[in-house]
Amino acid sequence: MPTSASPVVAAITRLNATQPLRPAVAYAQPTRLSFIHTRRAAPAAALYSRAAGPPAAHPPRALSARGESAALSAAARGLAASALQRAPAAAREGPVAAKDPAASAGIADAGAAAERLLQPDASLALDHQNMAKLLTVWMVYQACGSTRLVQLAPKILKAFERLRLAWLSNAVVRRTFFAWFCAGEKEREIVHTMRVLKESGIGSILDFSAEADLPEGEVAAGAADAARAHANVKADAFAKEYFHGMHMAAQVPHAFAAIKITGLADPEVLYRLSMPHRPLREAFLAADHDNDGRVDYTQFKDAVLPAMPGGERVASPSGMFSMVDANGDGQVDWVDIQMALGMDNPLARPLYLRAGASEYGALESDIEDYERLVSRARAVVQQATAKGVRVMIDAEHTYFQPMIDHVALVLQREFNAMATQSAQTLVYNTYQMYRADALQRMTDDYERALREGWRFSAKLVRGAYMELERARAAELGYASPINATLDATHAMYNRGVALLLDRVAAAQRQGAVPPALFVATHNNDSIELALQQLRALQIDTASEPVMFGQLLGMQDATSYALAKAGLPIYKYVPYGSLDEVMPYLIRRAQENSAVAGAIRHEAALVMAEIRRRLLGRARQPQPVASEATS
Repeated sequence: MPTSASPVVAAITRLNATQPLRPAVAYAQPTRLSFIHTRRAAPAAALYSRAAGPPAAHPPRALSARGESAALSAAARGLAASALQRAPAAAREGPVAAKDPAASAGIADAGAAAERLLQPDASLALDHQNMAKLLTVWMVYQACGSTRLVQLAPKILKAFERLRLAWLSNAVVRRTFFAWFCAGEKEREIVHTMRVLKESGIGSILDFSAEADLPEGEVAAGAADAARAHANVKADAFAKEYFHGMHMAAQVPHAFAAIKITGLADPEVLYRLSMPHRPLREAFLAADHDNDGRVDYTQFKDAVLPAMPGGERVASPSGMFSMVDANGDGQVDWVDIQMALGMDNPLARPLYLRAGASEYGALESDIEDYERLVSRARAVVQQATAKGVRVMIDAEHTYFQPMIDHVALVLQREFNAMATQSAQTLVYNTYQMYRADALQRMTDDYERALREGWRFSAKLVRGAYMELERARAAELGYASPINATLDATHAMYNRGVALLLDRVAAAQRQGAVPPALFVATHNNDSIELALQQLRALQIDTASEPVMFGQLLGMQDATSYALAKAGLPIYKYVPYGSLDEVMPYLIRRAQENSAVAGAIRHEAALVMAEIRRRLLGRARQPQPVASEATS
C-alpha cells in the first residue's frame, strides 16, 4: 500500500499545524489511548506534511541529567547519590559502572557475611509430601540429573507422536513432570494446590503456562487475512482464560496472577512492532557524541528519527522534536523518546509503519491489532482489580520484549497509583537480568515511573531463553543480547536487587510509597545477599514492598525456610492442559539439568526421606546445596 494512501498518515496530516504537540504526564482518562495535548509555541507544520525549520533556540542544558536534578530537588524520590542517577557515564555504559548499593552496604560477597541468614532445610518441604509424591519427585530429579536424557527429550516426545504413541508418553509425563511442576488442569485441583501452599505460609502466583512464538515458515499472502483472524480469536480465548485465572487466584488471599502478552496478540504483530526498538536505541547512542545521555534537535533529526521505519516520511522534524522535548529545554534523553514515541501516542504510530516494499516495520493492520491488544490487557487487569489480585507480566523472547515492556508500562501508568502502599492491584513487569541491557532498561523504567507519577513494581529473574536467544542471534548475524558469562549475569542480578532495595529503604525512611520488588530466583547466594541487605537497611516487609519467589517444584527447601522466617514468599503455580504446558515442562527439565550436581543432591535428600519413613527413623535436618543458579 503506498504511503500516501495510509489512513493513519492521512489522519495525522489533517491535524492543525499551528501548534506543535507534546505528551502530557497526567492521564485523567485511563481508557483513552491518546495522551496528547497542545501548548502555545511557534508555528510549525503538521508532523507528516510539509517541511519545517528547526524549533526555537533554547539555552544550553545543564550537564546534570533530568533524573539527577529531580532526585536532588525531591528527597522523597530517594535518587540522590545512587546508581539510579542518570549520570553521564551511566547513559552509555549503563548503571553497572555506577555506585553499587550492595557494595556500600558491605554485602558484596555473600561468603563474607559473618552469619548466614538463609538456612534451607529439605525436611521442611519433604514433610508435606506423601510417599507417592516423594517417589514421583525422586524419579523427576533422577531424570533431570541426566543431561543427555533432557537434551533428547523433545526428540523422544516427537518420536512417540510419529508412532502414534503420544498417549503413552503423555501418560508418563502427566504422572511425573506435570504432577510435580504444575498445579493441574481443573479449577478444583489448582485452587487446592494454592491453599496447601498458603497453609505453610507460601503465597501463589497463578500462571496459565501456555506459550506463543513466531510460526515456522512464512504465511502465504492469500492466507494472511485468515491467519490474522485466527490469531485474534486465539487471543480472545487467552484473555478469557486469564479472566478465569483471576477468578481462581481470588479464592486464596493475597495471590498474584501472571499473564503473557504474547497470549493477547498475534506474536507476529508484536515482532513487527518491536523491530524499531534496537535500531532506534543504537541510533540514539551513536548520536549522543558527548555521552551525556541526551541529544539536541539536530542529532534527533539527522540520526534518531531516520532509524524509525517511517522516519523519512516525517516532514516536520521540528514538530516531532517539540513533542518529545516535554520540558522545552532543547534536549531529550532516552526516557523522553520512549514516553513520546510509544505506540500509545497516535501521533507517533506512523513512525512504526514500513515504507513501500520494505519488511522493516509494521503493517497498517498492526495498528488496529495493537489497540485490540491493549484493550484485552486492560480488561484483564480491570478484572484483577475487581478481584483484588495483583498481576505479573511475564518476560519472553527479546524479539517481542520491547512491545511487552511497552504494554506493561501503559498498564503500570494506569493502575499503579502512588496513593497507598496497600493497594491490592499492582502490575509488575519482569526484567531478565541475563540480558546485557537489563540494568539500563530497569533504571530507565524507574526514572519514567518517577516522571509519570506511578509506583514502580518489578520482578527480577535471570531468564529462561538463553540458548534460544544465542542461537537466533548467531543465525541472523546480530550481537547476542545475553551476557557473555554466567558470572556477569549473577553480578547484574545482584546489582539490580541491591539498587531497588536501596530505593525501598530510602522511601521507607522518608515515609513515602516505596517501589515494589519481587526477587524471583533459585540462587541461594542471591537470596542471602538480599536478606543481608534487608537487615542492614532495616526494611520493613510487612506491606510486602519486597517479596521472594520460586517455581512450584523447585528449590522448595528455600521456599519453606523463607516462610518459616516470616518473609513474603510465593510460588509460581503453573496450570493448563498438558499439551499447552509441555514447552514449560521441557524448560524446567533443562534448567534443572544445567545444575546437575545440585539436582542429584536434591534426589539424594528425597531418597533419604523415603528410607527414613520406611525404616521409621527420627527426622534430621537436611541442609541443601546452593548450586542452583537460576
